[in-house]
Amino acid sequence: MEALAQAYNGSGLTSGIVRARDGDALLTAGSFGLVRARRAEGCLLQPEPGDTVLLALLDDGNAWAISVLQRADTHARGDVLLPARARLRARELSLNAEELQLSGRTIGLRAGLLTLGGHLLLQGFAAVRTLCRDLKERALRHSGHYGALDEKVDDLAHRAAGRVRSEARTSYRLRAERADIRAAEQVDIDGRHIKVG
Repeated sequence: MEALAQAYNGSGLTSGIVRARDGDALLTAGSFGLVRARRAEGCLLQPEPGDTVLLALLDDGNAWAISVLQRADTHARGDVLLPARARLRARELSLNAEELQLSGRTIGLRAGLLTLGGHLLLQGFAAVRTLCRDLKERALRHSGHYGALDEKVDDLAHRAAGRVRSEARTSYRLRAERADIRAAEQVDIDGRHIKVG
């Protein structure tokens, strides 16, 4: 292998095309012939058949793919491989994509200040639990303006508050199979026209 590397460029580095892949084992072809190489841990992009990779040909006879130089299909999905436990560290990190998806058995977000902003928010949860150790003034008074807000709860929607006030600009409707309005002391119904029944 050493003679092969020195005969090529004397540095032990060359390029090859992946012909087949079995896990981290790569069968690569080039001017040196066919070589079985392994994907190096630092080669984060998973090489696929047809990709051009940079090979390190070592004196001990091992060959390592240390980088993907060119994808065979630039539109194909690529897999970035990280160790089983990995951490990204940066002073500022931005993720920009036309479509961004996060999936996992457990996803945790921690921040001194967490800001969520978007044009449309869709939520679907079997259960929602919110735990707050300390509520500041911003959380004690929440206001929002929506062009349209549609909420659907399959089971029980419970809201408890010291005082509740609902205002509708034009009309207010309550539809139920059974409706129960109770007050401990006083109920006021005021309107120009009141129809019961």
